[in-house]
Amino acid sequence: MRIGVLVTGDIAVRAAHSLSAHPGIDEVVVIGPARSKSFPVVSDPEGCAFLLGTGRDAPERARALGVDLIWDGDEAEPGVRVWGGSPVGLALALAAREPDPRLVAVAHPDLDEGDRSQIRFPDPIGPASVADVVLDGRPVAVARSSTPFAAALVEGAQRKVTIVDDGDFLSGIALAAAVMVAGAEPAPVWDRALDYLQAATAMGLVMAEVR
Repeated sequence: MRIGVLVTGDIAVRAAHSLSAHPGIDEVVVIGPARSKSFPVVSDPEGCAFLLGTGRDAPERARALGVDLIWDGDEAEPGVRVWGGSPVGLALALAAREPDPRLVAVAHPDLDEGDRSQIRFPDPIGPASVADVVLDGRPVAVARSSTPFAAALVEGAQRKVTIVDDGDFLSGIALAAAVMVAGAEPAPVWDRALDYLQAATAMGLVMAEVR
């Protein structure tokens, strides 16, 4: 599989590096105009199965190039094959694997600071004020991490599970792993949660149970 990377920011570049080491990926290229020391730069996405990108402008750019996008955005857009390749999507995928998720939360240094009560995230993040958002009808508590680390945390009836890592590293893998769940029909990563989480852990993220 050949993947084309839209130059939309550092997270897309990090995702490209994670994908380039994956055995299911034949080649990663950067869609120019751009410069890259790590990947070939091409002006035409011919031969690319998908494009990879971040941010609000990525879907429009992908549509203009005529190739479906793997995206970190939160909801469906025309031309997007998989969305939710982000820390929030990662948390929703964790929740999808739990029988009774009572709390779904994310802390990341790039998120806005919350405006209500605090949630205690695993160390080294600790307590953080959260704000409530709803994605695909599912509530998520989001918080700004005051450290470089990020966490996805899900509390169910019987256990708590979490993924904690460097924020940029976690974001890059959250996007890269979304490529591995692209199917014939558009869908968010949490609709294919098991395959998505398996891809993310194969790329270096570690899921743990919180005691």
